[in-house]
Amino acid sequence: MKCMKKVTSLLLAGIMSITLAQPIDVKAASPTISFGTEYTENSNGGTWNYKSAYNNSQEAENCRIINTESAGRITITGNTNADVRLYLYDSYGGSVFENRSTDKGRFTISANVAAGTHYLKFWDTYQRDITIKYSVTFTPNKIFTNKKGLAFNKENTEYLVGCTYNSAENNRKSEENCRKVVITGKKKKLKITAYALGDNSSDVRIYVYNSKGKKLLSNWSVRDGKKSTTIKVKKGTYYIKFWECCGRNTEFHYKLKAK
Repeated sequence: MKCMKKVTSLLLAGIMSITLAQPIDVKAASPTISFGTEYTENSNGGTWNYKSAYNNSQEAENCRIINTESAGRITITGNTNADVRLYLYDSYGGSVFENRSTDKGRFTISANVAAGTHYLKFWDTYQRDITIKYSVTFTPNKIFTNKKGLAFNKENTEYLVGCTYNSAENNRKSEENCRKVVITGKKKKLKITAYALGDNSSDVRIYVYNSKGKKLLSNWSVRDGKKSTTIKVKKGTYYIKFWECCGRNTEFHYKLKAK
């Protein structure tokens, strides 16, 4: 009997160790998504049809809720045994992306988003028995808005959200698209070095204003690799704004140097 108990204990311990070592698959039935959790879902009787996916309101049978506390980047990764189309909407029903294909096998789909609630929906394009495994991660935007302004000689990374032509052309300080630069001492030169990561058409335009709203740099284009430009400045506060002219979901890198 003692021998049998020992064998049983060893078997249970082995099963538990195998179970703990495996990722936990959770059936997602209209959940609020937890970042980093792997979900497994199966298409069911046409629930993931085009009409339900293209409907930008929350629908219990084909809607997954993603909450973000700040602007940043949502990344959805996983694998599927056939093509599934993904749709993501914001809390106002606006489209973040539509009809993004997973294709068959591994996939990664990213989107830059504002803070708030977002709705993820699936469309089973071929109405087959499809299994999709996926997880969602979130990287917050790193906009530096402290009283001292942007740090010099430090590479900043941003996922541009709300950086439109109108917000960039507006010479007033606006919270959603404004970064402060503080120049101390005598007259200097401000060097801006930047590059954009994204699709081949990514093109970010940079604007610089002084504290009086005068434009010192306008519509400077950053695309096709790393670029630098230098403008003359003097002691005071300046504001940098961006416009994502072309491309989408750009990861934007820039560094400032005062000399």
